[in-house]
Amino acid sequence: MRKTSRTTTRIMLTLLAGAGLLLAAGCAARGPHTDSTVLRERVFPPSTLQTPVPRTPAASPREKGVVLPSGPLTLQGAIAVALANNHTLKLSEEDVGIAEQQVRVARSLFLPQVTAGYGYDIRDREVVQGFGSQIIPVAEKEFQRAELKVQMTIWDFGRSLGSYQQAQLGREIADLTKQRIRQNVIYQVTQAYFNVLRAQKARDIAAEALEQARAHLKTARSLYANEVVDKNDVLRAEVHAAEVLQQLITAENAVKLSISVLNNVLGINVNSPTRVKDVTEAPEFRMDLVAALRKAVDHRPEFRLVQKSILMEEAGLKAARAERFPRIYVAGTLSRLDDDYQVHKNSALGEVGIQIDLFSGGRTTAQIRVAERRIRKAAETAKQVCDGIALEVKQALLGIEEARKRLAVAEKAVSQAEENLRLVENKYRQTAATPTDVVDAETLKTRAQMNYFTALYDYIVAVERLRYAMGTNEARLRPGSIDKAEDDAGSSKEEKKQ
Repeated sequence: MRKTSRTTTRIMLTLLAGAGLLLAAGCAARGPHTDSTVLRERVFPPSTLQTPVPRTPAASPREKGVVLPSGPLTLQGAIAVALANNHTLKLSEEDVGIAEQQVRVARSLFLPQVTAGYGYDIRDREVVQGFGSQIIPVAEKEFQRAELKVQMTIWDFGRSLGSYQQAQLGREIADLTKQRIRQNVIYQVTQAYFNVLRAQKARDIAAEALEQARAHLKTARSLYANEVVDKNDVLRAEVHAAEVLQQLITAENAVKLSISVLNNVLGINVNSPTRVKDVTEAPEFRMDLVAALRKAVDHRPEFRLVQKSILMEEAGLKAARAERFPRIYVAGTLSRLDDDYQVHKNSALGEVGIQIDLFSGGRTTAQIRVAERRIRKAAETAKQVCDGIALEVKQALLGIEEARKRLAVAEKAVSQAEENLRLVENKYRQTAATPTDVVDAETLKTRAQMNYFTALYDYIVAVERLRYAMGTNEARLRPGSIDKAEDDAGSSKEEKKQ
């Protein structure tokens, strides 16, 4: 009994020590993920933090796992920062990691399963057995028992194989999904980048229009002082200057908001004072619909993704059908019973068994029907995805053509509007034009300039949208092909002849 008590005490101490270690490890692992300082830095502007966040070169050193831009960003630099920081992309990386572990879980079905057990039993009395007038104890009141069991399935008619194939295809689907998310992040950065440029141009044009309005107001006041024009001309010029000032205020706010949106896509503090470099040249781009669709078929991850989704559901059907068949297994057990009255304390047991569910309430049949419907659903989804890709490519091509035509018209309109304003101002100084004519001319010039830059940036974004629709926009990040994608920037020989 003393020996048993000491053994029990050691076991209890070991269990308590293990529980303490697990508790300490859990507390240590919980700390970094709930650090309020890290979360606060993502909410407050960098200038309000007690410890300033150091600025580092783009896409190189990291601060707390975040790549921070330094200086004006090019489009490629912004994309590099986003690919390092974007939250959606990081979530997709975690999905890939989860899928990898799911493969390991499925692989374990082919390996032996080893289990161990330990128990400390206490009865209310010793077990005794009578032989005539003699009573002989055959089992102790307190005893320990331990068991080690190894079991392995040798054949289950494709149940484990189907689950493993599903896990493997899930891993490949996660990779393809991550690839498409990368392409989506690149396109989102492009949109946000040119939205910033568009807002900045609107602000600059509004500032220039305000200077023109104030110059016109000065001229009107001078002419009024010389009794050349009426007071009404001055009032009209003052109202126009006030309207342009309001437009400038709105444009300045739009710039701040567009920068915050870009920061959000980049995965950095939305209040960071990010700056971007201007783009003033439209890229040359020619491609017909058939060539664009061919590239989309070759490069869009969704084509492979939907095919693997169908295969994944077919593997699920294989696993569901296998539930109707038995599972054949082998097992071996080693056990020890620490009872002084037992003659054989150690024992070994070998087993070859077969296990089958005779009745499951219709569960297996329902699972098979669900798997069959999943296959049909995956096939319809594949058709829907193909139709959607074709529509996206055509929309992008039409958008490029529209933006190209608008750009040509807007470029000519700017020079015409500038000349018109010059002529009207000269006439006004000679009292041959009214204040309304001057205001209309200034408004026309402002609108023409804004239309030009809008068409320019819409054209560039439309080109990127087509690359995104074809799945080739990530190729622009490869060495030697940043500024111009070799696979889709040129035209075919037939197009050049035309």
